[in-house]
Amino acid sequence: MATVEEGPLPYNLWQGESSSSSSSSNPSDAVLFGGISLLIGVSCRTLLRRTTIPYTVVLLIIGIALGSLEFGSIYRLGKLGNGIRLWADIDADLLLAVFLPILIFEGAFSMEVHQIKKCMPQMLLLAGPGVLISTVLIGAAVKVVFPYDWNWKTSLLLGAILSATDPVAVVALLKDLGASKKLSTIVEGESMMNDGAAIVVYQLFYRMVLGKSSGCVAVLEYLAEGSLGSVIIGLVFGMASLLWLRFIYNDTLTDFSLALTVSYIAYYTAQEEAEASGILTLVALGMVFAMSKDTHRAGGKQSLDEFWEMIAYIANTLIFILSGVIIAQSIFSIGNLDNNTGRSWGYVFLLYIILQVARAIVVFAFYPALCYFGYGLNWKEAIIIIWSGLRGAVGLALSISIKDASGDPTYLSSETGAMFVFLTGGSVLLTLIINGSTTQLLLSLFGMDALSESEKTMVNYAKHQLLRKAEEFSRICNGSNNPFDWTTVGGYATCITVWPPCTTNHGYLEIDDIKTMRVCFLKATREAYWSTFNEGRITESSISVLMESIDEAIDLATQGLHDWNYISTRLNFPGYYKFFSTSVCPPRLTRWFVLKKLQDSCHICSAFIHAHRIARQLLLDYTGDTGNAAIVVAESEVEELEARKFLENVKNSMPEIIHQTESRQVTFSMLKCLDECLSDMEKDGILTEKVVLHVHDLLQNDLEKLLRSPPSVRIPKPGDVLSIHPLLAKLSPAIQSDLECSANSILKAPGCTLYTKGSNLTSVWLIGNGSVMSRRSPFPIHCHVDSTYHRGSVLGLYEALVGKPYLSNMVTDSVALCVEIKLESIISVLARGNGVEELLWKECTIVVSKLLAPDMFKKFSMQEVRSIVDERSVMNTFSSQEIIETSHHSINFLLSGCLRDQSTEQLIECPAVLPCSILSESIPYSSANGMAESSGSCSYSKYKVVKPARIVRIDISAA
Repeated sequence: MATVEEGPLPYNLWQGESSSSSSSSNPSDAVLFGGISLLIGVSCRTLLRRTTIPYTVVLLIIGIALGSLEFGSIYRLGKLGNGIRLWADIDADLLLAVFLPILIFEGAFSMEVHQIKKCMPQMLLLAGPGVLISTVLIGAAVKVVFPYDWNWKTSLLLGAILSATDPVAVVALLKDLGASKKLSTIVEGESMMNDGAAIVVYQLFYRMVLGKSSGCVAVLEYLAEGSLGSVIIGLVFGMASLLWLRFIYNDTLTDFSLALTVSYIAYYTAQEEAEASGILTLVALGMVFAMSKDTHRAGGKQSLDEFWEMIAYIANTLIFILSGVIIAQSIFSIGNLDNNTGRSWGYVFLLYIILQVARAIVVFAFYPALCYFGYGLNWKEAIIIIWSGLRGAVGLALSISIKDASGDPTYLSSETGAMFVFLTGGSVLLTLIINGSTTQLLLSLFGMDALSESEKTMVNYAKHQLLRKAEEFSRICNGSNNPFDWTTVGGYATCITVWPPCTTNHGYLEIDDIKTMRVCFLKATREAYWSTFNEGRITESSISVLMESIDEAIDLATQGLHDWNYISTRLNFPGYYKFFSTSVCPPRLTRWFVLKKLQDSCHICSAFIHAHRIARQLLLDYTGDTGNAAIVVAESEVEELEARKFLENVKNSMPEIIHQTESRQVTFSMLKCLDECLSDMEKDGILTEKVVLHVHDLLQNDLEKLLRSPPSVRIPKPGDVLSIHPLLAKLSPAIQSDLECSANSILKAPGCTLYTKGSNLTSVWLIGNGSVMSRRSPFPIHCHVDSTYHRGSVLGLYEALVGKPYLSNMVTDSVALCVEIKLESIISVLARGNGVEELLWKECTIVVSKLLAPDMFKKFSMQEVRSIVDERSVMNTFSSQEIIETSHHSINFLLSGCLRDQSTEQLIECPAVLPCSILSESIPYSSANGMAESSGSCSYSKYKVVKPARIVRIDISAA
């Protein structure tokens, strides 16, 4: 099967024929055209500021007017005309490489990441299959209806050029009209993606027009490589840039420079080196940068937004005026090829209708899927998406590239190339003028730009609050000696005119819609997060999670407050963290990842509690404590309890994390306070500029040091854990030293397995911090047997004393600091005698009691169980053939040996809990092959010792 052949692409876009006037022009005249264009843009923005007319449409019309004067009349524009011709004849590769990185990156960067995630399936449908369907529909219509005798390949080539909505035009239009976030995201994202996809399709059909054959498989491979390859390039550049930015602190100039530089390099790499779609690369790059927007503090984020908005405005102004000039040039040049210009314009209008019909077919063909995915879609929004299918400079550039590459009658004649430019330019003109200027009317007609009832209530309330403030201000001014005319003053404050009168309750804002109330609460919470972040109380990774939780909660506002639900899922340790607890991963790396995750979780919970408190107080201040406000406040309090419970668990398991978090926050707050103090001294004129700069640099170095190397978490060493253990601390210093030499501390993430049931005994585990849970006890009893072991528990010690494999699965229930003591060390300690064995037997009783009688001991903490064992237990050893009686006032555990029940003749092997009346309601007892529940009450039971046995009796009558 044939493959897609490589060849040069016709991307020298706007190299028109040089005129006599341009030969005598000065290259500096191009600067004049650029300056005049920017002046026109500023004027249009000023004049159209309070109107609904998109300024890009006006710029296009002005560009057509300038081009008409220069190319289509006897009048010339002098040096400005020379500049127009220089810009019109500029190399198109250079022109697109200058403007597209700015415009596409800014459009993708300005979109909301959460909205992109939700609307991604809709955008991919319209940008992927939608482009292919549109290309076929437009190409087929051109082939059948138009009298140009083009073959199918040429017609489909024009269809590919016209199938993509131009992102430059669409983004500029929607920003002017103030469309809803959901609709803007779908239209903007789709226009950016399908423009890149259309360029890939265009390149494919261009090769086919030149006679380069392609098989179906090769075509699909080419399309996939061109699209996916572009996205991969953008992601690689984006991730590398974000990694670089992590080493930059409080340097917005470097941030701007890096983003701008990477956008140009990524575009060039994809477009020129990889022969992929530079536009798709820029879209992917912009989305990666958009994910990091929330990590910029208030001043930096605002500066970043203003920077990209400014350069995008400059680029838009130049490219739309230049597009108008090129369209005018194509209009007047078509007269040299077609004597019947009116007929050509008729085909332009017909092509415009075909474009609208094709886009309508694509949108409504995918309408069920568009309604299903993301936020859904109604028929009004579908019509707006159809009507927003503008064509612009990118499509015009592609058509001119065909004109410049034409000239060979075998493939593309000069007449065909000129007609491509004329038809595309006419489509750009009509879509921008007709669709661009009437989209606002459609939004108004459908009521999509109208305020909801809740928003009207808020507007009324805001005006009343302003009125109250104005009245308070007037009373203060009336008390002064300066005369003034209040009527004159009030005439300039028309914003406080309110009608009808306010109907709020005691000055409170009444919101009947519970969803709106929750959204207001969540937005107040978001602002509190921002304040907390700017104060330095949380990190960049934490603010990203918190902001995403607000977006998710707003989507689910009709169902309740759900921001904690999202946060709680992000607090959990991902499954891949188990890899860090394996022997493959270095312990230092494991410790860093686990502690970093736990620190971020504590920052998030602390910020959540703090922000919810602020938001609740604001809600009560503005809306009162009744109605929907009371419901939202109650929901917030429930969520706060969950967050507090998480912090309490961390405090109990790893208190060092809480100490580190508080230390970091206090350090940052102190340094910011010192910075403010320095600013105050500078404002008061006490310090010279040189001194201020010197001290400010020192403060910035300290802040950067805190960011790069925050206070570390001090993890207790094995010796520290052993020395504070209640039992092991009783051992002689020599024994403690031997155990410490063989001990190894390991930090485990939640869900990591210490050991499994039945595996060979190799180590004894001392829990220094955190908790461990036993899973699937070996005893087939009916009650719930999972038990949790907290700080101070010694796991595996019982198995070491009796010489058995591990009795159950032990899995970390939280982040746990586990001290591993090798079995050889335990055996060595036992060999020393001096009562060590009795101490170890007593210690293992604590774990055995929770393992065998979980329902009895689950209500006690580990410290309480230890106290019960120390104060109320008696341990005895028995020889073979002895008879033992158990009292109903105690619970007895068979730690070693074997007994026979005198009443049932059943054989009981260790470990087992011996039945008595106190356990008859909840505690089962063991047999040789299983366990059976005891029935009735008994004052005592008799057992015969089969093998030498060790039994511990715990008096629980007072427990």
